Amino acid sequence: MLRLSPGGLLLALQIGCLGDALSAASVPPQQSNMRIDNIPLFTIGDDPSEPLHRVIGAVLTGDVLIVAEESTHSLRFYDRTTGQLIRAVGQKGEGPGDYGNLDLLQAVGDRLYTFDSWHRRVTIRDSAGEVERTVRVQPWAGYNVAEVEGIFPDGSMLVSGSVFGWADRPKIQRDEHRLARYDADGNFIGTLGKYLGYEYYDSPESKRIYPYRRETFVVVVGDKYHIVDTKDSSIPAFDIAGKPVHELPPDVPTEPTRLTRAGRDSLPDLDGIDRDDLPRYYPFYGRTRAVGDALWVPHYGGLVPGGGSAWSVYSQDGDLVGQVTASERLWVLAVDGDIVAVLTLDELGVETVQLRRIIEQP
Repeated sequence: MLRLSPGGLLLALQIGCLGDALSAASVPPQQSNMRIDNIPLFTIGDDPSEPLHRVIGAVLTGDVLIVAEESTHSLRFYDRTTGQLIRAVGQKGEGPGDYGNLDLLQAVGDRLYTFDSWHRRVTIRDSAGEVERTVRVQPWAGYNVAEVEGIFPDGSMLVSGSVFGWADRPKIQRDEHRLARYDADGNFIGTLGKYLGYEYYDSPESKRIYPYRRETFVVVVGDKYHIVDTKDSSIPAFDIAGKPVHELPPDVPTEPTRLTRAGRDSLPDLDGIDRDDLPRYYPFYGRTRAVGDALWVPHYGGLVPGGGSAWSVYSQDGDLVGQVTASERLWVLAVDGDIVAVLTLDELGVETVQLRRIIEQP
């Protein structure tokens, strides 16, 4: 199975030989700028009889594209040459292979891992989607929420614990999370460290999110994990034991950009909150993902004012490989060699997933 390694991707594109991509993984990457082609190889979700809604992830492996769709609680297998639906596995339910909330899809080796936060359950499937086993993940200590953030190569899990509750007064809240490692059977191994989650409005009556808020993403890449604070230009990386190993070199201007007047006017009025306590600056980054063996960090503003998207791509070792851009707003879900699966949203919020090529900048 061919997967993206940043050095392998760039070398494959430069010499036109995807077969050398895996062996190039050990070559120190040279920074390079690439772009996502405008022309899709195929599109899924544009057929009203087979729409997509709430896509949470995808995997490219072998001759299939696997799309995780939360609205149908299923993994959908498509032929990656034609885009035709081959089969779907999973449904809403209680039994093995069923989901209450489908929150994570990750390929590790030749296995597919999913996490269901409703049932607190990890499901391990083979590459064809057949269930091999399920593992319960229970909160530890005094936490009442446990979220699986990712799976390490040995099958152990990075889990985030937090406490869900209601505020006694209106405030802007960031919950404290503690990270822990669980083994492949769902047994608690030990804690790794703390971080603060995303900002949200919390009151005795409601909880709300709002534009330009600070968000935090915990992302597993190989045997390391990263904590991406969207309003901090530095991205620390930690090993499987929680030890800091390096910081990724920022690939964006390190001074924040102040919100425009239109941006400020778009912020909602929140009962009990002074507007001066709402965001004044744009984040540095957007939703960060582990894509193959690399970390893809989207620039929040993309190519604004020209429109489009931009990502900084980092190797497992923390090297900045280069930038990938697109002329429109896209969300990268999966990469295999020079093929990328992207999520698109139209002006009505209709979701489609497309396969496109990654090509050299003209």
